[in-house]
Amino acid sequence: MTFTKVVFASLISLITVVGAFAQGGQPVQVSANTLQKGKYNGQDVRRLLGNVVMKQGTTTLTADSAYQYEDDANRLEVFSNVRIVQEAMTATSATASYDGTKRIANMRGGVVLQDQKMTLTTPSLDYNLDAKRAYYTETGNIVGVDYTIKSQIGAYQTESKTLSFKRNIVLVTKGSEVQSDTMSYNTVSKIVEFFGPTTVKSPDGTLYATRGTYNTVTRESNFRGGASIKTPEYLIKGEVLTYDKQREYFTATQKVSMTSFKNNTVITGEVAKYWRAQGKSKVYGSPVMRNIMKQDTMYLSADTLYSVESVADKTKKGVLYAYYGVRIFKSDLQGLCDSVTYNLNDSTIYMSGNPKLWANKSQLTADSVELQLANNTLHQMRLFGNTFAISEDTLNNYNQVKGRKMLGHFLDGRLRRIDVNGNGESIYFALQGDTLVTGMNRAVCSDMRMLFQNGQVESITFITDPEAKLIPPHELAEPDKRLTGFVWLEEQKPTRAKVLAKRAPAKPKPVAKPKKKAPAPKRKKAPAGRIIG
Repeated sequence: MTFTKVVFASLISLITVVGAFAQGGQPVQVSANTLQKGKYNGQDVRRLLGNVVMKQGTTTLTADSAYQYEDDANRLEVFSNVRIVQEAMTATSATASYDGTKRIANMRGGVVLQDQKMTLTTPSLDYNLDAKRAYYTETGNIVGVDYTIKSQIGAYQTESKTLSFKRNIVLVTKGSEVQSDTMSYNTVSKIVEFFGPTTVKSPDGTLYATRGTYNTVTRESNFRGGASIKTPEYLIKGEVLTYDKQREYFTATQKVSMTSFKNNTVITGEVAKYWRAQGKSKVYGSPVMRNIMKQDTMYLSADTLYSVESVADKTKKGVLYAYYGVRIFKSDLQGLCDSVTYNLNDSTIYMSGNPKLWANKSQLTADSVELQLANNTLHQMRLFGNTFAISEDTLNNYNQVKGRKMLGHFLDGRLRRIDVNGNGESIYFALQGDTLVTGMNRAVCSDMRMLFQNGQVESITFITDPEAKLIPPHELAEPDKRLTGFVWLEEQKPTRAKVLAKRAPAKPKPVAKPKKKAPAPKRKKAPAGRIIG
């Protein structure tokens, strides 16, 4: 490249040469030590050498040298120690292209942009001086007072103090780390807003979502789109998830699931609330609890599921309360009742409110029931008050036992024995093979025992002073075949589909209107001289 060297004696003459460089009514002042003429990339240029300074309004650009295109004085190529200052923002680089008409600087080589509270470093940066917006595409690193950010692509709006990022984003603050695909961060409010898959790791747990906001100071979160949070106790999922750090309060809505790691249970529903500091959680909107038991799963549903855990002792398991309209399904056990208390510490399920159970091929009812689990398998069943057990045999006869209290024993999860204590009564049909009734044994005995084989009553043993009689088949009348209180409820036995079915929302109870008071009877006017009482 050949240049004709021209040296100006004063800066004033140089300003006159390039004085046409102006935009928006703001004149551009350009000064340098030396001016050379020549060609650059096939175009006529002026080369400004030594202490190049350009000023336009509140913007100042300095460099060691610059090329100014003669056909467009507003376009410059700037070299070595490039520095742009605009109000509180400073940007430096090795080289830059500057379009004074569009007011855009394309900075290249070791770019450093500094604001009052942050520093951005990147290989290249495009900066719009009018919009006050910086943009990079070759990986940027940002360091603030209390955070760092790295991303593949980013933009910084200097007026709103908002940073926008795409691809491989990592934001690190004092209390959290955010990894995202697309997000923005306001350096004043300290709020992250993200628009793609995002993970937030903090002492509160690991949060994930595809859309939402996160306050890096208060750690308040509002997540949407397949959101989840994983704490040492729970994995909570929902389409919408919020977290209030001050109250230690989580909410999840729409397609909710809560997995308890300690209890080996999963609860699903439409709304979940979790008070972490209090160890309390509540799920409603067709909630279902799944408890994995060896190779089987117990399903329990109700209008509301409420759990309480020990805050003082994290090793202890919690207590689950289910109400109202409880349904239970397991491959070998089904149940209905009004409410359930499930103590996961001693693996005991308490059923109250007209409980009904179906174990294998037997139906059991009582005023209240306790189910005892051992090693995640049904071990014992205790029935109290008005207990009644019914088992249907192969000829559709109903073997029956009733009493004050019953204790059921299970082997490998299957009902093997029932002990009756107090006021025992029984009806048992004796069969020859599976095709012929040889008689019906009716007995009254304080205590008795029933043995089961493959879900069928195998035998009944009378323990204390039995009164029994065997009635031959031809003498049997239909009323004789039933004990008082007999009700066969097979059609009510819940299926797995029934337990999992969506529930209709509870209807609010009608408010009783206050009765109108009857108007007081009118008193007759008393004629003169008379008093009417």
